[in-house]
Amino acid sequence: MLIAPLIILCSLGIAIVDNGIIDVRMLIGGNGVSASARSGARDSTIGTSPDSADSFTVTETDDAGTSPASPALTVAPGITSFSGANGSTLTIAGTTAQVQNANQSWSLTMPEANTLRFSLHSGDHWAEAGGGYNDLTMNNAAERTEIAVNAGNPYPAGTQINISYQLMVEPGAANTAPWLSLSQFHETPANGPGPFGILLDGEHMMIRTASGSGSTVLWEDPNPIQRGHYYDMNIQVNFDPSGNGFLRVWRDGVQIVDYHGPIGYGGQSYYFKEGIYRGPAPETITANFRNLHITPIQKPPKVPK
Repeated sequence: MLIAPLIILCSLGIAIVDNGIIDVRMLIGGNGVSASARSGARDSTIGTSPDSADSFTVTETDDAGTSPASPALTVAPGITSFSGANGSTLTIAGTTAQVQNANQSWSLTMPEANTLRFSLHSGDHWAEAGGGYNDLTMNNAAERTEIAVNAGNPYPAGTQINISYQLMVEPGAANTAPWLSLSQFHETPANGPGPFGILLDGEHMMIRTASGSGSTVLWEDPNPIQRGHYYDMNIQVNFDPSGNGFLRVWRDGVQIVDYHGPIGYGGQSYYFKEGIYRGPAPETITANFRNLHITPIQKPPKVPK
């Protein structure tokens, strides 16, 4: 019997996963121009409207017949309802995100469609709009400009979360912060060290995970980051503190992490954050994120025996 393939978003467009083989189809952007698909991909263009959501399904056909259709994948428009003000809410590919920054004119801007520019100056401390939490007085004067994606509807443990985006740190003074996050997952309702982060250690990109037994650096680039270069990031993560979790990370098409084991904390759900979050430092740092897509894949319910 033919089994329905899986269709997911990736930074190249749409990926069709069938019997463990990934076949990439490019999405046509709003200007009607598509890039070339990777070697071996077939039927390489799929149209999508720039101003409305589109739904895609795939089937497999061979000598045995045609499989059932895959679950539908909806590709929503990019960034809408944009505001860089602290406490505001914007929408990215149909997912809501809350702005967390020092409410400065440079903190968060949108230089072009589907791109967010985060700029952090010394002394930029986030405080909850209307009072409450404050990085200056309650978090050792940490500095940040971030967005919290889907924080109001976090992903439960056991959900495979696929994320793709491009990340670029602009040229500027070298990073001297004692720690600096460029992307992270945060747990909720607890408030502690995030279970996953893409960090800068000086000028070196680093990937760290955490669980109840502590934190682990899974990978650190021996070379400094290339300022001004957009890194193509693809992440697959499943939070499970009992040991059945996993994390896979690709950068510019090269897999740099393939981890299986405990990740996350008991009784928690998770949401994604992008932007800059660091310990106090004197220099300004600016990072651009574009084409963020998040696709959760929940486990099917167990069938009683």
